[in-house]
Amino acid sequence: MITMAKKLDASKIPKRIASIKFGLMAPNEIRRLSAVEVKTADTYKDDGHAFHQGLMDPQMGVIEPGIRCETCGNKHDECPSHFGHIQLELPVIHVGFTPLIKTTLKTTCNKCNRVLLHESPGTHPHDSELSEQDYYRGRVMDIIQKHGPGSPELKKIIKDIEKTCSAKKALVCMHCGSEQGKIILEKPTTFKEKKEDKSEHKLNARDIREWLEGIPTDDLIFLGMDKKTNRPEWIVMRVLPVPPITVRPSITLESGDRSEDDLTHKLVDVLRINQRLRENRDQGAPQLIVEDLWELLQYHITTYFDNQTSGIPPARHRSGRPLKTLTQRLKGKEGRFRSNLSGKRVNFCARSVISPDPFLGINAVGVPEMSAKDLTVPIRVTKRNREQLREMILRGPDTHPGVNYIVRGDTHRVRITDRTKYIWSGFRCLNPDCDGGDPERDEEYTGMAHDLNEVLKAPNFLPGLMIKRENRRTVEGLQENWVVDLEATICNLRGEDENGKKLPDDDPRTIVHNRWVWEQEKPDEPYPDHLDVICPHCASPWDEDGEERTAVEDRLSTLDLDGNPKPGMVVERHLIDGDVVIFNRQPSLHRMSMMVHEVRVMPGKTFRFNLSVCTPYNADFDGDEMNLHIIQSEEARAEAKILMRVQENILSPRYGGAVIGGIHDHISGAYLLTNSDRIVPKIQALEVLSKINWVGELPKEVKCDDGSAGYEGRELLNLILPDGINLNYKSRSNDLVEIIDGKIISGTIDKTGIGAEDGKLLDAVMQTHGSTRGAQFLNDMTQLTIGICTALGFTTGIDDEDLPPEARDEIKEINLAACSDVDDKLELFGKDGKKYEARPGRTPLETLEEDIMQILDQSRSRTGEIAKDHLASDNAAVMMAVSGARGSMDNLSMMAGSIGQTRVRGQRLERGYKDRVLSHFQRKAKGAREKGFVSSSFKRGLEPTEFFMLSVSGRESLVDTAVRTSKSGYMQRRLINAMDDLKVHNDGKHSVRNTADRIIQFSYGEDGTDPTRSIRGHSVNIRSVLDNVLGGEN
Repeated sequence: MITMAKKLDASKIPKRIASIKFGLMAPNEIRRLSAVEVKTADTYKDDGHAFHQGLMDPQMGVIEPGIRCETCGNKHDECPSHFGHIQLELPVIHVGFTPLIKTTLKTTCNKCNRVLLHESPGTHPHDSELSEQDYYRGRVMDIIQKHGPGSPELKKIIKDIEKTCSAKKALVCMHCGSEQGKIILEKPTTFKEKKEDKSEHKLNARDIREWLEGIPTDDLIFLGMDKKTNRPEWIVMRVLPVPPITVRPSITLESGDRSEDDLTHKLVDVLRINQRLRENRDQGAPQLIVEDLWELLQYHITTYFDNQTSGIPPARHRSGRPLKTLTQRLKGKEGRFRSNLSGKRVNFCARSVISPDPFLGINAVGVPEMSAKDLTVPIRVTKRNREQLREMILRGPDTHPGVNYIVRGDTHRVRITDRTKYIWSGFRCLNPDCDGGDPERDEEYTGMAHDLNEVLKAPNFLPGLMIKRENRRTVEGLQENWVVDLEATICNLRGEDENGKKLPDDDPRTIVHNRWVWEQEKPDEPYPDHLDVICPHCASPWDEDGEERTAVEDRLSTLDLDGNPKPGMVVERHLIDGDVVIFNRQPSLHRMSMMVHEVRVMPGKTFRFNLSVCTPYNADFDGDEMNLHIIQSEEARAEAKILMRVQENILSPRYGGAVIGGIHDHISGAYLLTNSDRIVPKIQALEVLSKINWVGELPKEVKCDDGSAGYEGRELLNLILPDGINLNYKSRSNDLVEIIDGKIISGTIDKTGIGAEDGKLLDAVMQTHGSTRGAQFLNDMTQLTIGICTALGFTTGIDDEDLPPEARDEIKEINLAACSDVDDKLELFGKDGKKYEARPGRTPLETLEEDIMQILDQSRSRTGEIAKDHLASDNAAVMMAVSGARGSMDNLSMMAGSIGQTRVRGQRLERGYKDRVLSHFQRKAKGAREKGFVSSSFKRGLEPTEFFMLSVSGRESLVDTAVRTSKSGYMQRRLINAMDDLKVHNDGKHSVRNTADRIIQFSYGEDGTDPTRSIRGHSVNIRSVLDNVLGGEN
């Protein structure tokens, strides 16, 4: 039931809802809301018309165009549609309320129907003047007031009342003295009462309804029901509502046959069984037949509400497909709420493949021009933006930046076309005699500008509109027409010539521009005579007294004809550079999966953005797609820019560290600049600095090895570092990085310095200088580091994993020795392992497996060390691994040296064929190769057996990833559902409260600290404060 703020006409229902209350509907209320009682299971006659009082009766609404509803008289697009009802022959239990029925039967007496709680004074647990009923009534009322009627706390107290009433002390009613039995529910809807003498009595739906009808109204509070609006007997149905036809539309197949909705199929079953039940009762059929039909009716109504009810088989279509009934339409991922309401498709959005662009800033997103022309932003015309929007309207929908629609003052939306764009960007003459004529009606044009009238018919015109002759080839040959010279016209509207030079102020072509300039500079003064706009069609004739010319109206004006302000029209223009949009990649796992970017319209067909922003989106460029949403109101744009801009989300709300930072080439470039006192030749350094548009002093020149001029790599990086940064930490290369007042004194800048989620230097810049300076540092850093990789020719290939022959021979010998050691262990173990010394808590076989794993792991480590020793430090792949840009030394050793033992759940391979992994091995063989030891490297290539062994362990990681994803998604969903009613209040202490205003935490997170603004979770960086106060590390 929806209570409106005030009663209005049904066609003007307000969007503001005062309250929503859910409850049960009485049978009489269902009948009152019903448009027709459905009596026949038939749908359509042979002539195509629906049966009267059938399931497709037009009184329940219409779905076909041209037919009017027999209830409200409207057509299908205006009819709200109406419910019908089926009068059931016998009462039926609603399957959704069986838990409530069970609670009610266990809580009340089977004879007098009163609640099984004492009402005499002295039975209250704490007050001798009050009763047990007073005690529980007070608790229920208190919980409803504090937590609300749908709270878990209310469910808990109702459960407590149920336990008290069904306890052994309540086996005899304290009101009437009758014996009480134990209520048993046999799912889904069968209830039985079991007495002390072990006798059972089945309660049918009629018995239950009579029991519930006898419950006093004052006792309903103990069941959690509102006595003003609900009665428990309404749970047992006598009348079944029939949904409108629009909810279950019928479709016509290509063959001409009609296909009915699943709900209609179920309702047909209900009607047929209900009819058979009525006929058998009227004919006095045996009770057994009546009860069978009654149970069948119960089955059909149960599956009508929920076709996945446990304990009964689902109703199926003729094809064997389970029917999709009411519950299945509503719940789950594909249901109405999550799929059609929360996850519905929206306008003003686009989706495309993403690609990288290192030349864009972190706040920017590159949008294809094709998408920018389809996506529109509503902008209201004002005095300031009027001429800019006039130019856009003049370009129309096909030229960017243009306009697709305008919304007039009467809220009518008009599509801009090649014909209407000149009308809506111009003026209108108010002379009633100014008419463009109509050749089809033999009405001649009587104005003075025949050439202009061909392009823009009177009374419409645009001062400064330039037209030119154009030859067009037609069936009749070449034809000469007048067309608009768009470029020249736009130049006139800007007050410029084709070379961009300003035109004279008294040039009549610039009148629109000069009027706008006059408005900005002298808003309170009237236009001078040379800025008066005169209609070129009729010359705006003077009135009879010769005092005033006929008025003209600027369609984009924000003033009416009397000079009073009026709201300008809304122009839905194309997306242009600088617009703010929401960029999103699914799955949206945290708030940084949806951030605001500033548009850069670019050629191409993909969305582009800076590589630094990949981490929060968890994006890569192997075909990922992302969504772009255009914000449609000025207030939302301002709010989004403040809260959701990329630079405001550099620091993670999880721990306060930078989640946006250097990746891959950024880290490699910083490593190249700062490792081993690198000197960059001057020519290359200047080329790199040009990438970031550097303006300022250059660092001190030094000599390169060949004697040419150059700059230290650290000094180049110092140019983009802000002042005031003091930092000491150890890099991944294990050298000390020392930064004093924004100058890198020593050390290597790698992933520990500027990496996403790890960068200590990046964290320091953000926390010291804020998000704007942090974003600028990120933009400069990404450009500088990628530029240095390009300038120095940093690249990697398969030859970076080459090892000399002696290294490969040594690795081969180590692997053979390891296999031999495994064979020795197996020989020592023997057949049963009785002589093999087992470790404490381990069997001999488990000990053997541990020993073999240890031997093979040592072999793998030794081959890895050999590979690392022979891969030079200036090797590009090694530099990427050492700096943290990509991969690890273990990856390189597997590529160059040896892969080693494959594992599944930490153990050697066991499963496969009986007593062996592959069919060509001996049974029960436990040697190194037989159990998955791979001696080859990825560079050399794998043997077929080794490839199979490695794919077994690879499959485990794939399965583990899929399982982990689903488990974490479900856990996150449960956490969100558990905390969706919590909110941080701005009450000085930032307390956390729920929707009932109950305090959950007196201070947010118990410490009142916003993790985004914290120092890795700590409110204050004590060490930094002491360093600043005491000066350095004292």
